[in-house]
Amino acid sequence: MPEVPSLPMPVHMDTSLPVHPLTITDVTEMLRAGIIAEDDHIELLDGVLVAMSPQREPHAYAIRRLNALVGPVASAAGLELSIQAPLDVGSAISLPEPDVAIVPVTARDRHPSGALLVVEMGATSLALDLGRKAAIYAAAGVPDYWVLDVERRVLVVHREPVDGCYEHVRTVSARATVTAAAVDLAVPVSALL
Repeated sequence: MPEVPSLPMPVHMDTSLPVHPLTITDVTEMLRAGIIAEDDHIELLDGVLVAMSPQREPHAYAIRRLNALVGPVASAAGLELSIQAPLDVGSAISLPEPDVAIVPVTARDRHPSGALLVVEMGATSLALDLGRKAAIYAAAGVPDYWVLDVERRVLVVHREPVDGCYEHVRTVSARATVTAAAVDLAVPVSALL
């Protein structure tokens, strides 16, 4: 039997070949069958299982700090804080797992939907966070999407989703304080870095 190469392994794809996108139902069945483990670091984006990068210290620190700042605000507003958990974006082929999301209270047997704020911490995943994920969140109508660029020490704020794009995107420095669009929250960017 040939030896299985260690991950990550290069995948080459002929773009002229028709591709069958995976659905959330497919992935759920793969989890039930043990093909995918619950702790595999993957997320479903546009019908493809995408490997999630391991967290370096600044990424993990930013998540902890944001959790401490946002948790009390979400709770006071009768909302929940979702940390690195699946978010229902109303698509059969995408189930992203944002680093932090403020969501309505959700039943135990469902993934939350209707996020009011989604935050991703970008380092190695920055191109994905600013590209496809921004489009997925915009298509879902997420009113406020933030990407923390931990290397450049800036926060990229996306607002006003229209037709799968954010109308307003701005980059703010570590000296700025950002106020959320849909919840009563102000975050000093420096507190995350």
